[in-house]
Amino acid sequence: MKYQIIITLLLSSFIAGNGYSQQKAVDSITLQQAIKMTLTNQPLLNEAIEGVNAAEAKIKENNSYYYPRVNGEVSYTRIGPIPTIQFGGAGFTLAPNNNYDVHIFASQLVYDFGKRDALTDLVKSYKLSSKDKLDLIKNRLSYKTIRLFYSILFAEKSIKVKDEEISTLKKHIELTNKKVKSGSATDFDVLTTEVKEAAVKNEKLDLENALNKRKIYLKNLMGWSSDNNLNLSGEFKKIIFKVNADSLVEEAFQKRPEITLAKDAGKSAVLFKNVVSLTNKPALRVIASYGFKNGYEPNLDVLRGNWTAGINASIPIFNGNLRKAKVEEAEAKLKSSSAKILEIKRKIKTQVEQAVSDLKSSISKIKTNELQVKHAEDAVSRAEIRYRDGVITNLDLIDAETSLSEAKLLRLRVSYENVINTYSLMEAVGNKIK
Repeated sequence: MKYQIIITLLLSSFIAGNGYSQQKAVDSITLQQAIKMTLTNQPLLNEAIEGVNAAEAKIKENNSYYYPRVNGEVSYTRIGPIPTIQFGGAGFTLAPNNNYDVHIFASQLVYDFGKRDALTDLVKSYKLSSKDKLDLIKNRLSYKTIRLFYSILFAEKSIKVKDEEISTLKKHIELTNKKVKSGSATDFDVLTTEVKEAAVKNEKLDLENALNKRKIYLKNLMGWSSDNNLNLSGEFKKIIFKVNADSLVEEAFQKRPEITLAKDAGKSAVLFKNVVSLTNKPALRVIASYGFKNGYEPNLDVLRGNWTAGINASIPIFNGNLRKAKVEEAEAKLKSSSAKILEIKRKIKTQVEQAVSDLKSSISKIKTNELQVKHAEDAVSRAEIRYRDGVITNLDLIDAETSLSEAKLLRLRVSYENVINTYSLMEAVGNKIK
């Protein structure tokens, strides 16, 4: 647990500090701002939110069954011939030609052996699953934004290193051309330097292409137009600490949203089984009606008030073994959920152990890379002195400077990997980005 706290505190302080220092830059976006825009404008997230809303509506729908059902009914019927009876030589009409009936019918479920409550619990479990799915999508989008954000910074900083290398090579070409004119160098030296410059320019073009594609992806993620300029504000913060894979795996089992969702599915399966087990239970209702109709003696054409009241019992007798089939379905879902949890735990264990390994590797690289850059800088300083003294050629100096550029690029990559691996470990453990 302490390792997770260290990770969270270090990353949170870095993000918050960086966000504070860059707030004034109107045309730049911090990591926090990028995440906020992604979570605001992503259709995938809106879809999940509507899923929660749909579950909430389903709960309201189910709650409606706790209230009476009231219906109004209006009817008109004309009959013919009119039924009559003869008595003592006289005829008596038993019904009018025109029959009118206006009634309000009401029914209230009184007792159903807990079927309504069981169904309500099941629907609430679906809403919980929808919320947990929303949290999962938010977290995944946040970490995806983080990776894109830092990959763009990495590409931009790599391009700057290439620009410095190109600038240095241009100076060498100018200097070598002067030496060619004075006879102290040959065209071969110029040609070799130009070839190196062309190679570096091609590498820069590749980086620029990668940068452009990543910016397009991030703008799409944030809901930005592709025409908008995207300027990011951030740095690579080196993070060095010890991690313990075993404790982090146990922590991940408690925090990963995938396990939460699988557990939700298991709970829903139990509740579904409870609902279907009550399928064959009877339901008791109170029914009543009140209205006006004609056809009553002594004046058949006059509308008169009338009412009915009673009790209705609905008793299922046979439904084609539907209950048995649904119980079997619920039991299968429950077993599937248990198996899924075990499978997810295996994957999580692998992900955490791999993330720990990657982070440890990047931490080790930081230490060795700093020494490598220092040695490369010393080598360039010595090469410059030897070049001025005429001991080495221009190409030898270029080789030393190229080695320094490569060391700087490696240092940049190691810093980038250190940050990305830290976030990867946070995601593997199940830490939420807030």
